[in-house]
Amino acid sequence: MGEAKRKARELQQWLNALTVEERVVYSAARALYDRFIRPERVTEMCYHSVFFLHEYIKNSHGIIVEPTIGYINDGTDEVFMSHAWLDFKDKKTDVSLTFTSRPEINPPGQLIYHDRVFGQGHVYSYHREITQAGRAALEEIRISGGFDMVDQKEREHARMLILAEDRCQIRAYLDSAPKGMTYEEIVARISD
Repeated sequence: MGEAKRKARELQQWLNALTVEERVVYSAARALYDRFIRPERVTEMCYHSVFFLHEYIKNSHGIIVEPTIGYINDGTDEVFMSHAWLDFKDKKTDVSLTFTSRPEINPPGQLIYHDRVFGQGHVYSYHREITQAGRAALEEIRISGGFDMVDQKEREHARMLILAEDRCQIRAYLDSAPKGMTYEEIVARISD
């Protein structure tokens, strides 16, 4: 059996093993990636994508998925960067790392649906909390002149944590997005 056929068979077996709800989450996340993120090569969309998927899946299918605000580390140092991904039944979905705004610093990451990696990409580790070593690395950046960047990212992280906890604010956040990025505009792009 050829490699392409083997991979297609494995993918179909994986899809067949998903529950109905998991297939809904997969289909929504894949539509967001295939019809919006990839064609537009959208970067820096981790928070927006998980908040969008939370709202879209809840509104369209009545399924509650968890937007998770945490950190990623690229394995080259101790620096932890704020990041968001979707959790459903303790499985991670991340559609936002395959395009980065600064690929020389952050190599493109993997595309992940329900913990399954699709395609190639840099392997990041995911963390709900920052480690002591991660805090120390950010403090080093702050001391060496990166105060504004570190401070801005920490404020943004804190704001996103609040949004993830207060789900009533998520839709307002999405509706106040720049043109082309609002909830309704993305729904129009990804709907069949």
